[in-house]
Amino acid sequence: MIMLGLAMTLSNTYGQSLFSARATAVGAYAPFVADTRGFVSNPAGLVGLRDWEFTTSTYFARSDNGFVFHGLALGKRFLDDFAVGVQYSPGSLLEFLIPSGLSINTGDSVVSLDKRVSYSEDFAIGFAYRFDGDFSVGIGGRIRREKVSDTEYKLIPNVEIETTDYTNRTFLGDVSILWKPTPSITLVGMAKNLLSTGSTSFPDDLSEFEMPANRIFEFGVKYDVGSGITVAGVGSTNESGMTGFEFKMPYNFAFRSSLYFDNNESPFVYAYGVGAGWGYGFLEVDAAFLGFVNPDRHSGRSTAANFNASHITNLDLHAYTRNKLVLSLKAIFGNVRESLLQIQGVEILSGVYPSSYELFAFRPIGRVRVRNISDKTIQARASIFIERFMNAATESEPVELLPGEEREIPFNAVLNDQVRSVTKLTVREANVYVSASASEEYDDRVQTRVLIHARNDWDGDVHSLRYFVTPDDPDILRYTRDVLLQYRDSLAVVRKELEPLMKARILFNEFAEKLVYVGDPKQSSDYVQYPSETLVMKSGDCDDMTVCFASLLSSVGISTAFIDVVPPQNPEKSHVYMMFDTGLDPKFGSSVSENPKRYIVRKNRHGNKTIWLPIETTVVAQGFESAWSLGAQQYLEDAEINLGLIKGWVKIVDVY
Repeated sequence: MIMLGLAMTLSNTYGQSLFSARATAVGAYAPFVADTRGFVSNPAGLVGLRDWEFTTSTYFARSDNGFVFHGLALGKRFLDDFAVGVQYSPGSLLEFLIPSGLSINTGDSVVSLDKRVSYSEDFAIGFAYRFDGDFSVGIGGRIRREKVSDTEYKLIPNVEIETTDYTNRTFLGDVSILWKPTPSITLVGMAKNLLSTGSTSFPDDLSEFEMPANRIFEFGVKYDVGSGITVAGVGSTNESGMTGFEFKMPYNFAFRSSLYFDNNESPFVYAYGVGAGWGYGFLEVDAAFLGFVNPDRHSGRSTAANFNASHITNLDLHAYTRNKLVLSLKAIFGNVRESLLQIQGVEILSGVYPSSYELFAFRPIGRVRVRNISDKTIQARASIFIERFMNAATESEPVELLPGEEREIPFNAVLNDQVRSVTKLTVREANVYVSASASEEYDDRVQTRVLIHARNDWDGDVHSLRYFVTPDDPDILRYTRDVLLQYRDSLAVVRKELEPLMKARILFNEFAEKLVYVGDPKQSSDYVQYPSETLVMKSGDCDDMTVCFASLLSSVGISTAFIDVVPPQNPEKSHVYMMFDTGLDPKFGSSVSENPKRYIVRKNRHGNKTIWLPIETTVVAQGFESAWSLGAQQYLEDAEINLGLIKGWVKIVDVY
């Protein structure tokens, strides 16, 4: 028997929640994406993954269904700048029941000739690439399924009920970009449904149930206000958008809230979200509530006459979404430690000269520019390690960085004696690390190159020349002791205050008999022999002779200093000679020379004024008196008459 019945023309609906509780609470979530939570809204954000990551979500929307398993997502970051994520979300489902108003009594039961319509996006995938620390691009894909189950009847020859399923499957492709113009601002752009391809099986009379795949463009911005507060906004070309904020509190708690608005809704601001989160180590738990200002419009029921599938552009949020509670959990595997620092650049300030390698224990060898990419104030350190030439990495002093702040951290290098074995110009790889905690793990690492010069190379700076002076060298000590031992009788009758002057005279004259002044053996002004090498080779240039004689005097306790002359009009005539401390008080100047222009009165290392004698070592073959006379003449002309000391082109560097 066929029965026509009047039925209420209502459509019952059942809609999904947003996949992530954090996304639900924040609302304007696209700029926040930095993991697998809701990455579909901005695949470019996947570059924020640390390593392996797992997310799962559930929601409660109807009392007769209880909590519904929404889905899970898995993501992985690899090769530093690449990331991929996949999402399985059977809970991303929207179902309608369209009553026909017609029922048939088959004799055994009464069958309603309703239509059942469902929309789902079970699978999604995302891929992201970071071009640099500030700009990333992502592509995403979603598989949408549309299904209509249409129940019909036949009267001939018998009453028959037949249900036919029609299914459309569509692949939708999205593209997004993420840019951080400043540490506190994040900008995102998203093109949804940029690609749409698939199969269609709906007959013409059911075409009204096809969901559109119109291209939609979204734009968002996030701003880190400071003190743990972040605000964001997202707008879309479908005349909808969201605003929201997140407040990170002590003990890893977070509070979130948002407003949703749509030009096609009434009122314009039609929904709100609130939520909270807590994390510890590798685990984060989030909860959120999505509520509607006019719950009658979002009750999950609507008249069939008002149903229009073209109004459903997003299965996450639409006219049929109901109030709901969302819970989600995120777990990190692999590298679970959050990076706090990011290297922006490294600069090596100087090559390494083996003669003065100890200098870098006190003077920076380089500096690294870092950015605090966390939302907390941190203590940052930098360190460097050069294999073979360092026994361990040398770490800098801590530097405080505010959230989002960039600063340069200088770092030293404590090198070992292996540096002295380098006989030619060498390039070595150096690892520079930065860290922001007491942990031995590193937040970031970059490999750079350090130039290590040969052991006899000199950078031309007179301050560095003193590192070639080696009074403790066994060969130097042996030489000075042997010489002075031969003159012990002569020294025994010299007044004690004149003893340093006599020793210097003896050492220089013995030194002069065995050495010959020649041009630089390497034909280069930046090559200096060590004193023991000069004694063996029995020759050298002005740098070599000066360094060698300074080493001889220093080995017997006589202080020395270098005199560096760089004439401003003729810098190619630069020259280095020396002076030594006689230890005599200026009142005894006449015992040294009746001519006060032949000596210099200056303070020694103890702060006392004493008499110093300038020595020109290039005339070593002519003996002590000639070297002294020429040195005194040069100093008088350069330093005093031509005001070289005052003008800065004559420098005196003590060798301590």
